[in-house]
Amino acid sequence: MIVPVGQTGQMDHTARLDRARQDGERIITLCTANMAAPVPSCPDWDGAGLLSHLTRVWHMLAIIVEERREGFPGRDDFPPRPAEGEEAAGAQAALDRVIAAMAAVEPGTSMWSWGTTQSIDYFHRRLHLENLVHRVDAEQMAGISSEIDTDEAADAVAERFEEFVHARPERPSGSFHIHRTDGDGEWTAKVEDDRIVIAEEHAKGDAAAKGTGPELMLAMWGRAPVGSLQVFGEASLVEEWFALCR
Repeated sequence: MIVPVGQTGQMDHTARLDRARQDGERIITLCTANMAAPVPSCPDWDGAGLLSHLTRVWHMLAIIVEERREGFPGRDDFPPRPAEGEEAAGAQAALDRVIAAMAAVEPGTSMWSWGTTQSIDYFHRRLHLENLVHRVDAEQMAGISSEIDTDEAADAVAERFEEFVHARPERPSGSFHIHRTDGDGEWTAKVEDDRIVIAEEHAKGDAAAKGTGPELMLAMWGRAPVGSLQVFGEASLVEEWFALCR
């Protein structure tokens, strides 16, 4: 079971890495069995493209953690792309590498990231949720229904608000409230003095969206339409805020 520890929004790192491995191996299996199948939520990708993307992401995260980088790796830092027919082995090696790299670092260790949290905790969470969302992509590609833990899904919503939207240059035209219906989780997002301000609170927004943790995650990440949620106010404003989260 994943349980909250430390700072708000963070969870036990061993559980995160276990889940990242499970979802990563599921992705590898589904992609290698469906290399030419289109990925519905990512029209530019097929199974081969999704697997190639994640192989590169896993190596990127491993390089940053292993070498304590203070920026993104350059093109020459990555190993060669796997040869044709070796994609599954190459992806598995990348997944094993990033899991080992992150497992070797104590939670709370200071480290550069491109989010708000400047520690290894950011990367434990990022890997976990990256694999969760792309596991859904792989299952949609394969025509399989996804089982999504509702607390993990709510964490994927929280991560977008806590780590990313503050750095975006766009400013939505009104305030937004999001309400989880199957557990704890409410957020209000607004612009104050040209800054994006996020609060975990029950408050009224110019637009609002309600749904279960998985429903909110899928819509926020562009894996389901906004119309799959209960929307109050202008759906276009909900879209503006969700666009900042991707």
